[in-house]
Amino acid sequence: MCKIDMCLEAEEVLLEDVKPFVRQAIISTISSSTKNDVFFELQSPDCRLFHIISGNGNMIIHNKSYKLCSGCSILFKAGTKYIWQPSDDGTIEYITINFDYTQKFSHIKKPFHPVHSNKFSKEDVLENVDIQDATVLNSPIVLYNSNSTESRLRLLTTEFNVADKSYLDILLSTVLKSVIISMVRELSFNKEDCGNANMTLTRNIIQYIQNNYDKEITYEILGEKFFMNPVYINRVFKKNSGFSLHSFLINYRINMAMELLRTSSVPVKDIAVKVGFVDIPHFIKTFKKITGASPSKYRNSTDYIN
Repeated sequence: MCKIDMCLEAEEVLLEDVKPFVRQAIISTISSSTKNDVFFELQSPDCRLFHIISGNGNMIIHNKSYKLCSGCSILFKAGTKYIWQPSDDGTIEYITINFDYTQKFSHIKKPFHPVHSNKFSKEDVLENVDIQDATVLNSPIVLYNSNSTESRLRLLTTEFNVADKSYLDILLSTVLKSVIISMVRELSFNKEDCGNANMTLTRNIIQYIQNNYDKEITYEILGEKFFMNPVYINRVFKKNSGFSLHSFLINYRINMAMELLRTSSVPVKDIAVKVGFVDIPHFIKTFKKITGASPSKYRNSTDYIN
């Protein structure tokens, strides 16, 4: 492997300053019947994010075994040792994202392939960052039932191969950062004491929006649903998530609209209704404000084949 001249001392960064560089975003499969290098202990020069679409098995990360199943997401830094172990006679389909946490090496476009650990040295690590305010990212993360991030990861794989490359790096970086932040928050939720009512409320509201974004959702409806004052609900939600309820709901709806525009031929006016917008002009205006393009232009800029 070609050695990269770099300082091995960790660069301290804050999560808000992270600007990921996506080097590759693809959907792959691995089968226990295929005998190849992935079944050895591997290491990669850049970071990895895997999301399991289907299949079962295990992944050994630094000698610790983690179960793999649909909806499982794994994220780790460059140089992490890992081994794929699909179940007997099974196939795992997964999304893989190769990335850096910074833009320092964005001039290196060609993806790095993992190599056997016995051929890997610490000098092969492309970048070494220490994320000060989200230290969970400095160790491997494995999350289960993280299906809510799959649509954004699929967006990465679709956009990575689009013909129109304008602003592509910015889009990929923004989407991946949102996924990383979601994983950090999810891990934080999981570690919170079950007695923390406010954190539980925030998580329940997020799940409610994810399951009902196509329906009418107002502060009053949420207040009745959770038997609390709407103003209090919004204050708690913003404190724990960093977003107002309105902002989170609108962005989630637009994200779902992007998925439908990429993967279907459903008319724009029908997509607006499907994601919870009653006013079509308002949907188009909001979509353009968030994505930088009208729904029609966004659809035409992708060459997705269903």
